[in-house]
Amino acid sequence: MTLPSPGRRARLGLAALTAALALGVYLLTLAPSVTLWDAGEFIAAAKVVGVPHPPGTPLWVMLAHVWGTLLPVGLFGWRLNLMTAVASAAGAGCFALIAWEALRRVPALAAEGGPRWLVPAGAVGAALAGAFTFTNWQNSNETEVYAIATCTIGLTCWLALRWREVRGTPAADRSLLLIVYLAGLSIGNHLLALLAGPAIVGALWMAQREAPAADPATRSRERATVAVVAGVWLLLIGVGLGSTALSLLGALAFLAAFAWAAGHGRTRFALVALAVALVGVTTYLFLYLRAGQHPILNEAQPDTWQSLLDVIRRKQYPPRGPFDDPTVRHGPGNPGRSLLLIGLQIANYFQYWAQQWSAGLTARVGVVAAATLYSVLGLLGSAAHRRADRTGWTLLGLLFLVTGLGLVGYMNFKPGFSLGYQWFPSFAQHEVRERDYFFVVSYVVWGIWAGMGVVLLARRAWDRIGGAGRIPAAGALLALTLLPVATNWAGASRARAPMSDLARDFAYDALNSVPPYGVLITFGDNDTFPLWYLQEAEGVRQDVTVFCLALAQTPWYLRQLRDRAVRPFDSTSAPAIWRDRAGPAPTTPLLNFTDEQIELVTSSLHPVDQATPVTLGPIAHVIPAGTVLAPNDVALLNLIALNLGHRPIVWSVSTGQSFLGLERYVVLRGLGYHLLTAPVDTTDAGILPASAAGIPVDIPTTTRLVRETFRWAHVDSMPERPTLEPQAEGILNNLAQPVLLLAVAADRAGDPAQALQYLILGGRLRPDPQVKEAITEMSRRAIGG
Repeated sequence: MTLPSPGRRARLGLAALTAALALGVYLLTLAPSVTLWDAGEFIAAAKVVGVPHPPGTPLWVMLAHVWGTLLPVGLFGWRLNLMTAVASAAGAGCFALIAWEALRRVPALAAEGGPRWLVPAGAVGAALAGAFTFTNWQNSNETEVYAIATCTIGLTCWLALRWREVRGTPAADRSLLLIVYLAGLSIGNHLLALLAGPAIVGALWMAQREAPAADPATRSRERATVAVVAGVWLLLIGVGLGSTALSLLGALAFLAAFAWAAGHGRTRFALVALAVALVGVTTYLFLYLRAGQHPILNEAQPDTWQSLLDVIRRKQYPPRGPFDDPTVRHGPGNPGRSLLLIGLQIANYFQYWAQQWSAGLTARVGVVAAATLYSVLGLLGSAAHRRADRTGWTLLGLLFLVTGLGLVGYMNFKPGFSLGYQWFPSFAQHEVRERDYFFVVSYVVWGIWAGMGVVLLARRAWDRIGGAGRIPAAGALLALTLLPVATNWAGASRARAPMSDLARDFAYDALNSVPPYGVLITFGDNDTFPLWYLQEAEGVRQDVTVFCLALAQTPWYLRQLRDRAVRPFDSTSAPAIWRDRAGPAPTTPLLNFTDEQIELVTSSLHPVDQATPVTLGPIAHVIPAGTVLAPNDVALLNLIALNLGHRPIVWSVSTGQSFLGLERYVVLRGLGYHLLTAPVDTTDAGILPASAAGIPVDIPTTTRLVRETFRWAHVDSMPERPTLEPQAEGILNNLAQPVLLLAVAADRAGDPAQALQYLILGGRLRPDPQVKEAITEMSRRAIGG
């Protein structure tokens, strides 16, 4: 037995209700501005209509720029976070329609005697159970590309089920053409959406197989139509990856499907399907056109056809084959993917799996209980779905496998950030962060199945409990679909301090540690992208040139640094410490390499066979024999030689302490190691000569920055802060460094009360046992004094 198909108004109402409920919760946990990792880069790119890292995400940039411009409310970063939340909520609405289509076909739910509200209410609950899996929730409250990709998957999957319903009408072809258009369009956002292809093609094939048309000619036309969709999808995968081999394979598959379609009267459909898919792909022309206009953010600079192809192919990143050992460079010496690595990769996936239902829980028993509960509920829902609707189950089943264990096999990640150190002890042998976001769709699918399992239990309770108690019992069970809201809230929310403002405040402190027109040397994503955000989206300290060591290995970045114009110093908004120190803007170039020299510099490492004297502005320096200079080292030496004495040169504390042998010229001021033109005078009363970091500290400048300028992500007002992810802990450790060094300076100056104040703040930023012991000891001394 099957409940009647809901009408258009009912479907729209259910989807809108689900989206509104999801959005309401997302808004409560939405990041107020920028977060760590790629968000700062994406927001900056949207603001300046620039080109982010390969593959460039042109569709996302255009959508985000229009959204952020037309919504003049709040910070630009918050506006784009809101766009993400809206997209994710819309995706939840689409998945609610898929769940409704599945639940109304389950005989036990369609049987007489049950409440008619249970199926639509259960569909909402099932979609919300998927929407609030931990990773999907995290993807929904910051600026990223995954929410739009997930929404696209939800919509295209729903359109596949819609095709089944309208087979034999003109609406059927329109549904399929919209699917292939969205598939082509999605390449300009993220290739994740293309992973729905096998699920959609499988569902289309199963639909016509389970309920074949009565007329043999119609059956043949439908199968040819499905083959065209499959051929277009394979072609799009090749195009999206920039792979000549896969594109050729896709083209051959499409030609075969086209021949089949032409023989059954579907020539026009095949040609239109190919055309609309390729129209969707044309968003990539944006990269070519915009890169040639030289926006301030122009990664990989795809302003030629070859560089555009390199961006699409992600040539900037080291290659990794599915059969490689991912911890070893790709090439002839790679030993291959071992069973140990495969086991760790699968274990990593299930580690993330358990986290989906319990990210806010601290007790291990709670984590195990939540994971077990949702595993059982998902199995119950999946089994009922398979019995009731083989087409719908094929759709979700293939989607689950391809975006879950299928991606584990294809992506071939290194062991996870928190796993396998007994076999792979080096940090370089692990991913730099947890990669759960790649598998997000598989978690959403399981959440939907788990929600369906809850609905089945609610119906059983309704049937077994008579009288007035059946409504509360069924409702209480149905509320289990919202359990992830409670169990994940603390882990998923980005609105809570210190994470709410950590990236933005760190960027503010780092930029303002640099004098006017200075160069700030950073390491990688988390100490660079938030700075880009603050400079481009909020206009803070645009006079500072950010020199990212990771990007300085590439020729396009060095060319852009060389050619970049100096931007003015805004004394009205700058910290008081720098307002009178601007002077004229520098006229020397950052680098003076030619294009040919840049290609040579970035092509390889540069060993120094014998001690080599170099002149770095006013410094006479010798590079020791045996030194191996990376491309970014050579570029940095060139920058110092041209600019020392003309521009302040500062290493962010986040870069570590690799100063190219110039340590005796370096002093810490705030969050930056400043390079001086003469050795640091450690006899100066304002210098802490032997800090814990081994670099002298400029006490007066650091004191002013800490007291007058720095922001602390609200940690200074928190009696106790939660333990955060490792990258966030690293940022807070960086913020703690100047504070704790000022505590040392105050203690040496005989001021234990002042030292205690610094220690208390430092202890909130870095709550480790040594700092706590120092606070206890300093408290005793301050009271005794």
